[in-house]
Amino acid sequence: MSDRPRIGIIGGGFSGAAIAWHLTDGGGDLPPVTVFEPREALGQGVAYGARDPRHRINVPAARMSLATAMPDDFQAWLTADGALAADPEAVLADGAAYPARSVFGRYVAARLAPRLAGGQVVHRRARVSGVVPRAEGGWWITTDDGARDRADILVIATSHPAPAAPAALAGLAEGGGRLVADPWAAGALDGIGPDDRVLIVGTGLSMADVVASLDGAGHRGRIVALSRRGQVSQADLSDVTDAWGDFSTEPAVTARGVLRRVRLALRDDPDRPWQTVFNAVRRQAGAIWAALPVVERRRLVRHVRPFWDTRRFRIAPQVERVLHRRIAGETLEVLAARIEAADRQGEGIDVMLRRRGGGLSFASFDVVVTTTGPDHARILSSQLFLAGLGRQGLLRPDPVGLGVDTDREGHAVSAEGETVPTLFVAGPLSRGTFGELMGLPEVTANAEMIAATILREARRGAG
Repeated sequence: MSDRPRIGIIGGGFSGAAIAWHLTDGGGDLPPVTVFEPREALGQGVAYGARDPRHRINVPAARMSLATAMPDDFQAWLTADGALAADPEAVLADGAAYPARSVFGRYVAARLAPRLAGGQVVHRRARVSGVVPRAEGGWWITTDDGARDRADILVIATSHPAPAAPAALAGLAEGGGRLVADPWAAGALDGIGPDDRVLIVGTGLSMADVVASLDGAGHRGRIVALSRRGQVSQADLSDVTDAWGDFSTEPAVTARGVLRRVRLALRDDPDRPWQTVFNAVRRQAGAIWAALPVVERRRLVRHVRPFWDTRRFRIAPQVERVLHRRIAGETLEVLAARIEAADRQGEGIDVMLRRRGGGLSFASFDVVVTTTGPDHARILSSQLFLAGLGRQGLLRPDPVGLGVDTDREGHAVSAEGETVPTLFVAGPLSRGTFGELMGLPEVTANAEMIAATILREARRGAG
């Protein structure tokens, strides 16, 4: 590594942008940090690049920021920018603001803009197609525009793959058309008519966003949303910010033990908002996760994740109102069921459902939308450069099956189980190591940690 290492970041969504911001926050004498991101602006990505104004942040703006030391920075920017003037529904009666997610993307881009203008950060608007080690150390990065760049330290900060359609829908995918396998692809929902019968597979945050988008576009037909347990994301209570419960002192070492302690905390005071217990679990998640052997982590993910996700990842009150109105109007039904079979019949799709408890039912739909969450099994094959690093033995899936394996400082772990000193994996892709790494506060802290580790190791190399 040179005395002044060149740092490259693949992925310019929130994680990549935040790492670039923290790397350049103290001035210093690093060469410009290069961020490889094909989108027009940094800081958006899949989450905060959404253009639908009905896709809102799911916690109040006062709890979102680029830096843990400035928890109200986004709120301050909103006030200074006047970004909510054209969105009267964004602010609730208690003053909590839930702007569109794209507004948060604008905030990140605005905070990073001076670093781009000053040359501390360089935005390479290209898609990375390959990464190989350099003989002299560091990395060669090739992009789809035919260029090749060098980095001494490389950070992978890309997003998860799109959802995978359930096996029972595989035949529909071959015919294209009325199966929407990735609802976040540009224009994915545009072909759905106002009276179309829609089946949404999955009942979490993405389902809520799809319903909000369809409703805002004038859809009035019947929507059925299903998942095996029929769990729907809960609404955020902006005034419930306390955390109650100690789960990290002598943490449980089995999934059953974790669940038992959470249940006891919930039962201890039935009048206490359940969110306070989940807030405590979320804040202590790193210690809870670290205490569990791999087999128990897998067990926790397999059995508890649907319940955790729908309570941990809450929906904005504005979106909740849409769901309640559609349910009350009998144009949205949430089922605990799974798809047994699906066949095209003319312009429609016939689906056989097995309800939780065993009963079979049949229904016909015009469109099926998949919102089952990232296809974790496909992470290393989802992008060319990740697949290449996997073939070279420089990346491997984490043992829990949630992402890419890393150590506790974010270094990639090779197929041989060795850390790769100059290759980092940041953000949700490293969730398997840290347990809770999907919410913005945790992703912010992870970006800070990755940046601090890189700067520390760069100083060590220079010394």
